[in-house]
Amino acid sequence: MSDDTQMSLAHKIARAAGFGLAGTVATAAAVGAWTQVERRWPTLREYTAYIDLPSTCDELTVLHVSDPHFFRGQEWLVDFMKDLATLDFDLVVSTGDNLGSKAGLELALNAYDPLLAHPGIFVLGSNDYYSPRYKPWWSYLSRHGSPGHQRNIPDLPWLALVERFTEAGWIDLSNQVEVCEIPTACGPQRIGCIGVDDPHIKRDHVPEPPDNWGDPNILRLGVTHAPYQRVLNDFVSLGVNAIFAGHTHGGQLRVPGYGAIVTNCDIPREYASGLHTWGFGGLSAALHVSAGLGTSPFAPVRFACRPEASLITLKQQP
Repeated sequence: MSDDTQMSLAHKIARAAGFGLAGTVATAAAVGAWTQVERRWPTLREYTAYIDLPSTCDELTVLHVSDPHFFRGQEWLVDFMKDLATLDFDLVVSTGDNLGSKAGLELALNAYDPLLAHPGIFVLGSNDYYSPRYKPWWSYLSRHGSPGHQRNIPDLPWLALVERFTEAGWIDLSNQVEVCEIPTACGPQRIGCIGVDDPHIKRDHVPEPPDNWGDPNILRLGVTHAPYQRVLNDFVSLGVNAIFAGHTHGGQLRVPGYGAIVTNCDIPREYASGLHTWGFGGLSAALHVSAGLGTSPFAPVRFACRPEASLITLKQQP
């Protein structure tokens, strides 16, 4: 091969490499821009779960909201949550991580205000107690994601949030169980609600159900922020009909055709978001894991995983 031919070939290879690098940079820039668009593009998911309902109830519709992580500049999310109050549902379930900073309290209270006119139950997440801290991005790619907060004194205004929710009549299920009655389209319905404080920071303790927990006229719901298997298994063992959780952000950055990379807890990736069935010890329950509405202020991106709230209609098993 002549020197001229070798130089021509080298020139072509260099040009191809240059085009490849330029294409890679352009693709990365486009993906980065899209993550900012997608995080501000919330949607409403709708599901139907077929379970064993009490004979006193034809169906019950739950609005599930989770993980808004409010911090400054999220007025668009306030507007979205306010619009949810105009939907047709029987019960709001909130599974925590409402705050992303101290300044987020006002936004959170404003967003929840119209929803508080409806019956509701709730638990808290770690980011209701502790403000987020910067972590290197690769810490989120371990099997169970980043570790829970290693702090003992909460620095976020969680008490003000709980006070507002409970003043409106919502039930705090942080390591609590309660049987209540709510109005539904088919008349008053008794609901047994059991919940735990955030398992991600090891604040969970499944409470002992009351004597009437097994009443066949009671619909039993389990609520947790983080869907750790130990909690899901305990709920199923106690005969809950449906479980609601958040925390995972649906993976937040998903690979099309593969799904969530991590769940930030010990639940398998295929359960990172959506409606599933969770089985344990020969029993099972419907499980809905919300991909959530927000992000950490230190990782304000989403890809192939839009922010979401969900309407889950519980219907009698055919």
